[in-house]
Amino acid sequence: MWKDGVEISVAMSVSSVPEPCSSTVSVVILNHDGMGVLLDCLGSVFSSGYPSLEVIVVDNGSTDGSADTAKREFPEIMLVKNRRNLGCGAGNNIGIGQAGGEYIVLLNNDVFVTKGWLEALLEASGRHVEAGFFQPKILLADRRGVINSAGNMIHLAGFGLCRGIGEVDRGQYDQEARIGFGSGACLLVKRKALEDVGILDPVYFAFNEDTDWGWRAALRGWSSIYVPSSIVYHKLGYSWCGSLSHRKFYFLERNRVLTVFKNYSTRSLIILLPLLFLIELSVLAFATFRRLFHEKVRSYVDVVRLRHHLMAQRDFTQKRRKVSDSRVMKSFLLEIDPYHLGQIVKPFNRIVCLLGRLLVSHL
Repeated sequence: MWKDGVEISVAMSVSSVPEPCSSTVSVVILNHDGMGVLLDCLGSVFSSGYPSLEVIVVDNGSTDGSADTAKREFPEIMLVKNRRNLGCGAGNNIGIGQAGGEYIVLLNNDVFVTKGWLEALLEASGRHVEAGFFQPKILLADRRGVINSAGNMIHLAGFGLCRGIGEVDRGQYDQEARIGFGSGACLLVKRKALEDVGILDPVYFAFNEDTDWGWRAALRGWSSIYVPSSIVYHKLGYSWCGSLSHRKFYFLERNRVLTVFKNYSTRSLIILLPLLFLIELSVLAFATFRRLFHEKVRSYVDVVRLRHHLMAQRDFTQKRRKVSDSRVMKSFLLEIDPYHLGQIVKPFNRIVCLLGRLLVSHL
């Protein structure tokens, strides 16, 4: 059953509930100058009660001593030091390469987990045999009871949207559901799915690397599942300011365009071209209004600069796909959240939704 772009799990095929899992889980924590959060993150992981953990901290060229302090306070961690900041995609890939667990968790250094968070994700992974990616309910650390993400969704134009963001958690998202993709802030991945889908695209320095990963997984037939019985807290804005900075907008837009061109088939791109063009116009209008026009143009320039990487990734993805766009897009959203483009997007939403439904019907 689909509701608001989300497939509720009661309609999904599931296996019998497995026995409690005792598999080794590798937790990869990417760190850059995280003195204010890393120790609390590690403390929450080690005190959460799961008995078989391998914790890997990948330090992206920190200068605040947070990596060495973490190793001193938690000598059991595996510490990998990069000489410079490689970003989210490449940095997490290094940690994944060191991981030996049957399951791998990507965890932001500003996320704090709770008792039973991992067991709940593992139990869900046993029930949903067709799924490879699992996201907990993510609440705000500084405003406990307020939702950061109740599962992430993909917009037709490649925006990654946090379901429920800013809402008070009243249990409205307390049902397991199939989602567009799992948030990279806290994401459990089955090794079998990882080996099939591949690692993160290292070009994604920040933002949308999880959107692209979940989309690629869906094209290979792997679902992403939201697990509300697993709860973690995110100190949102620690690594990147909560507001839409120039650098943040540049990465969001560059990576969104890369993701769209990598993952849609040629036929879909042609059919959706009018809609994608309309949305680009609205983004340009927003960028102009917010004095971000230079960053938007810079994002286009960078996409052109990365064209050889883009085409190689696109060719690889399209050759290996098992699932049609029309099937993957059943969970995609049409309405653009004003959180991403401000109030200027409101006049476009009705047109975008009507045009989107018309075009999608031809896929």
